[in-house]
Amino acid sequence: MSPSRRWPGVALFGALCLLYTVVGSILVLRYNIFEPDAPNRVANAGFALQSRHPHLSAIGFVWNPLPSLVELPLVWLSQWPGLSALKHAGLAGVIQSALFMSGAALMVRRIAFDAGVSPLLRRVATAGFALHPMIVIYGASGLSEAAQMFCLLWCVRYLMRWCTSRWVGDLGWAGIALGVGYLARYEVLPAAAAAVGLVAVMTWRRSPREVRWSAAAADVVIVAFPVVTAFFVWAITGWIINDEFFATLSSQYGNASQVAGRLARGTADAGAQWSVVASRLFGMQPLVGVAVAVAVVVAVARKRAAPLVPVVVFGATLAFAAVAQHDSLTFGWFRFYLLAIPMVICVGLSCWQKQTAVRVTAAALVSASVVVAIPVTTPLIVDQDIAYGQLEAGFASLLDPQAHPPGEDPARRRLLSERRLAQWFDSKDLPDGSVLMDTFLTWGIWLSSEHPKQFVITSDYDFVAALNRPWDFGIRYIVATNPGRNVPDALNRRYPSLWDDGAGVAALGYTTDGPTSDEMFRVYRTTGRPISQNQLEVMSTGTLTVATRPK
Repeated sequence: MSPSRRWPGVALFGALCLLYTVVGSILVLRYNIFEPDAPNRVANAGFALQSRHPHLSAIGFVWNPLPSLVELPLVWLSQWPGLSALKHAGLAGVIQSALFMSGAALMVRRIAFDAGVSPLLRRVATAGFALHPMIVIYGASGLSEAAQMFCLLWCVRYLMRWCTSRWVGDLGWAGIALGVGYLARYEVLPAAAAAVGLVAVMTWRRSPREVRWSAAAADVVIVAFPVVTAFFVWAITGWIINDEFFATLSSQYGNASQVAGRLARGTADAGAQWSVVASRLFGMQPLVGVAVAVAVVVAVARKRAAPLVPVVVFGATLAFAAVAQHDSLTFGWFRFYLLAIPMVICVGLSCWQKQTAVRVTAAALVSASVVVAIPVTTPLIVDQDIAYGQLEAGFASLLDPQAHPPGEDPARRRLLSERRLAQWFDSKDLPDGSVLMDTFLTWGIWLSSEHPKQFVITSDYDFVAALNRPWDFGIRYIVATNPGRNVPDALNRRYPSLWDDGAGVAALGYTTDGPTSDEMFRVYRTTGRPISQNQLEVMSTGTLTVATRPK
């Protein structure tokens, strides 16, 4: 790459990193607006570094590890004076997503260079992506969408290059991008399957008749090997350490369990109708259908496969999100349709040719993705019927504080109780290993504490033993979570009556609500060995074995 292209790219990356980080920091520190999954992943990184038993597998196997791995050095830096917010406020997550989303913008810029579009259109495409309100929000969010976006754009770029060059190296880079992307989000798998199918069909059609099958098989292996390897290594590692191949599906802490629990309580976006799914997809990017039609027409008329690449790769994940929301397999978050934004831009860039008609079409599509999509999407961010999401919910109190008082809005009260509890424990100057809690729902307490080693948490090697016999392990306090708010954690399953009466092992010492007015945490003071062990066994469910590290 020539210096004339490199240094503007470096400057753009730095400027966007700064923009996304500043936006995220303001939202978190000034307004307490964030998606809880973001600081949760920071806590996962923290468990691996600052718990009583630091080890890498403490990151956990329910959620993909890439965001937390990137956050590890940032969490380590939080020990330095003045940098504690990297951990306590979850700003390590903000920086993580800012880095990936800035990289995604550079990928859009590089796709524009590869397509040979005019400098003006390249700048419009890059700015239209990087400054789209939803891209800014999720580049600043600390979530894993930015990492997924970067990896899929990386894959799209090299698959589009391969369509023209047929160089095996481009195919290899596309496969690596998919492998890395799987470590960010499971939803990369549909994109990987679609990319493999596209490569197989294209190679089969391009190759001489006598070598069609062998050539197609070879190219499929090249593009599929990294993601297949990542899939099996992650699954086998989880099984070795956690006794579960796919914890997000089989674990009591996984996505499937959480969706089922919220559906049972009637608090989830259950079974979204196709009209709702369509409103979310087209609300995110109204030109999705136009882009698909343009890609198909140009591919057929000009015999060029490159315009189909973004439709196939991004479209597969978008289709999975739509079906999963309709069938109540996942939550109905608006952010699951973010990939529609780069899809339209990439289709426009890939259609660029010397022919006037095609060039005008490409320029019009890219430009329309800015002048049409942004004004349509922006007002929807505060519409919870369409922009359904925990992060978006926080903006209502900013725009209409009279109707949504910040002090009462649940979206603005997240982690307040956890921070108060952390201060309450810190003030007691407890020795290490004094407080027992399952970090499935109490991770915010651990994240906010100045003395994280006072807690015996789920990833600690002695957690199960301390759970079964807290009186033998110096446990002074037990943090119980309301079993009516989410799936029961390890303590609620071990001691079914813990929330109600301490289960004969502890007495109530402190209680606090959550983002809403109902109780979320009860702190019980241990009372020593039960008077009757037999009676305790009748009350409980027996010795419990739990996953080494849930969410």
